[in-house]
Amino acid sequence: MTLDDGTLGSSSSGSAPTTLKTLQEALTLLFSLKPRIEELLSGSRFCVPLNRMNIMKPDGGDPDNAHVLWLGPSQDSEDARRLERIGEMVNRTFREAGFISDRRPLKVQSYLFGAFAIGLHCTVLNTIYRKPRPRGPRQPFSYRALVMSPAARPFFPAPANFRDPIEVDFGTWNVEEIQLCRMGSYGRDGEYVSCGGLSLL
Repeated sequence: MTLDDGTLGSSSSGSAPTTLKTLQEALTLLFSLKPRIEELLSGSRFCVPLNRMNIMKPDGGDPDNAHVLWLGPSQDSEDARRLERIGEMVNRTFREAGFISDRRPLKVQSYLFGAFAIGLHCTVLNTIYRKPRPRGPRQPFSYRALVMSPAARPFFPAPANFRDPIEVDFGTWNVEEIQLCRMGSYGRDGEYVSCGGLSLL
């Protein structure tokens, strides 16, 4: 989905939107999904536990050359399945309405060297935002050094390998709103700027 000068359009990677739609149309569609979301929740709170940590595929498959560190829920938890069901329903509805052309399914983020669809995860670190920005290629960080550091021991044991997610406990977070945000924007705290959202309270 792209947002440009108040309009939304479905587009393929690297191509211009073929069908322009307004932000208000997108918000109206999002608001219409509240009954379906409530049905999927079945009276449960919409929560996301951040109890798994890993990196996205590093340069050359080497954990000493990582670029993105993420947190997410355990894939076998009911909270993760609920997140995936709701995320897929919202994604599918926007695809069918012509707002999104990407046909890859949503999946809760899997393991380090696994194939990615569109991973549902919380990015903690991304070297593309490193400051000051280095000249030339992005400067990676060592995931191995991070997880093997003595400073990490109070939070999780040293892993046996670097392929699988590490079990951590960064709390369980209530999802209070589903937002449409302007990609590439920066708010006061570096977050994407919200263009509106559906309250789940």
